[in-house]
Amino acid sequence: MSRFTRTATFVTVFVLVALAAGTPRAWAAELEPVTLPGTGDSQDLLRALAQSYTAQFPDRSVVVPNSTGSDGGIKVVGTGESPIGRVSRLPDSQEIAKYGQFEYLEFSRVPVVFVIGAQAGVRNLSQQQVCDLFSGRITNWKDVGGNDVRVDVQSRPNGSNLQTITKHVPCFAGLTVTTNANYNERNADLVASMKRFAGAIGFMPLSEAVLHGYQAIALDGVLATMPNYPLGIGLGFVHKGTLPAGTQAFLEYLQTESARTIMRTTGHVPVTRN
Repeated sequence: MSRFTRTATFVTVFVLVALAAGTPRAWAAELEPVTLPGTGDSQDLLRALAQSYTAQFPDRSVVVPNSTGSDGGIKVVGTGESPIGRVSRLPDSQEIAKYGQFEYLEFSRVPVVFVIGAQAGVRNLSQQQVCDLFSGRITNWKDVGGNDVRVDVQSRPNGSNLQTITKHVPCFAGLTVTTNANYNERNADLVASMKRFAGAIGFMPLSEAVLHGYQAIALDGVLATMPNYPLGIGLGFVHKGTLPAGTQAFLEYLQTESARTIMRTTGHVPVTRN
């Protein structure tokens, strides 16, 4: 099944869930189209939310373009190309120095999970075992209780997922990933790699693992769905000043129970705005 088909199925199912959960209050009918550029970490979720929203309000338009990363979401707001950008991290000091201060609005959180290939044969790893796998000290899954299958490490750039891991998994701080790792620039690249390598190990948001059916391991016996799971990222938006009415209306929709139902069902934790 193609990524397009999977995403379409994902969107259709959760639109029906949202419609069953009820509709938000009505806003003024004539609202400008909304475009939400930026990170891939919230891309599938926001597409499902946008389709639910526009199914309830057919005269409105919300577009979630393909990922340009959090970097891209921050840049288009900083340069004035877009009033809003989707991000999974806060602007760093260099971005603030270049573009000035941003306002940040978080709408959901998602656990970051380690995922494994179909033949790995494990369901739980300690933090140290994860570090030993990524560094190349362990090269066969049988050495951590799994099958006699080669470990294929899937590496990622230093984005929000990796930053969360290095912050909360001490042995990952300063770790040098094995030179045999397969590098994946985007979430979509990792999704594809996890299919190709039977002994793969990588990391991604839980929502991506749920969507694509990948096995997320427990970390030191703690599942990603447990409240004491240590790894997670915030999904939100950056903007500057007052947002257009159409964008404000969509952000208000994200606080409704129908939107929150979609978030929960897809492995996300809704965030309530103060």
